[in-house]
Amino acid sequence: MHADRRAVFAYLVRDMASPGFEPRVLELGDGTKVHVRPIVPEDEPLLIEAVAAMSERTVYFRFFSPLKRLPDALAHRLAVVDYNDRFALVATTHKPGAKERIVGVARYDRVVGTDVAETAVAVVDEFQRRGMGSALLAILAKVALQHGIKTFTLIVLPENQQMLGLLRKMGWIHQAKLTGGVYEISFDLPEIA
Repeated sequence: MHADRRAVFAYLVRDMASPGFEPRVLELGDGTKVHVRPIVPEDEPLLIEAVAAMSERTVYFRFFSPLKRLPDALAHRLAVVDYNDRFALVATTHKPGAKERIVGVARYDRVVGTDVAETAVAVVDEFQRRGMGSALLAILAKVALQHGIKTFTLIVLPENQQMLGLLRKMGWIHQAKLTGGVYEISFDLPEIA
């Protein structure tokens, strides 16, 4: 999709389907700036490229599987959301003369009929350890609260110390249970998120 059409589509999504969310520029800890906006269906190929840019370890921590390539069907499922019960934010870069690139994603999927949602965050390796994951999670929590979600749950591999550390640092591990070799974590979203 042409960049101007993508911008118009993102504008419509924001104003019609996602009231209260304003796409924004986020400055990371090292001064790098990324754009944060709701995902749009046309992001499917950018998601495939983002996963391809991740290390095997990062992919494994996110999908619990050593994917060589994000399958088209999964990219479609991840890119097509309803902006209420299923919501995703992307962090993108815009280098002059280059196309937009997704470098981080945070998403939630509401458990049907509840105020609980499963959440996930993934950041391309070269952008990790700069504060992007925690910033995306905090922004996503604000959106979730606006949509009546009060609790996030997630499954984390014990080896994923970076994610466990991020959640501890944010003070968001309220319950963690080791089951079947993974941590099942849940936390209530802070009202001031």
